Amino acid sequence: MDLSELQRRFGKVVLRRRLAAKLGQEKFAHEVGVHRTFLSRLEQGKHLPNLALVHKLAIAFGVSMTELMAEVENEETPLEEPPALPRGRPRKQMTAVQQSRSKRK
Repeated sequence: MDLSELQRRFGKVVLRRRLAAKLGQEKFAHEVGVHRTFLSRLEQGKHLPNLALVHKLAIAFGVSMTELMAEVENEETPLEEPPALPRGRPRKQMTAVQQSRSKRK
């Protein structure tokens, strides 16, 4: 397996596990101590993490580094991909006063 294939596979594993855990990029990036854009590029297969980050990712996912890398090395793709998380920020709930004001407009 060449380096670009390893990067692509690692990114897919991280993305799949993050979505399965129902974690947004920003929250998960903060949890493992990287910037959200770095995590995004990692999931896109554009970065290969160092061992320290692999260790942090494994801890965050609740698995060993060995399990995480075994999943990367596995040729088979899972039968079901986790559903994507909603994009953007969640909408704020309007109070009763705000709702009545918006109806008057």
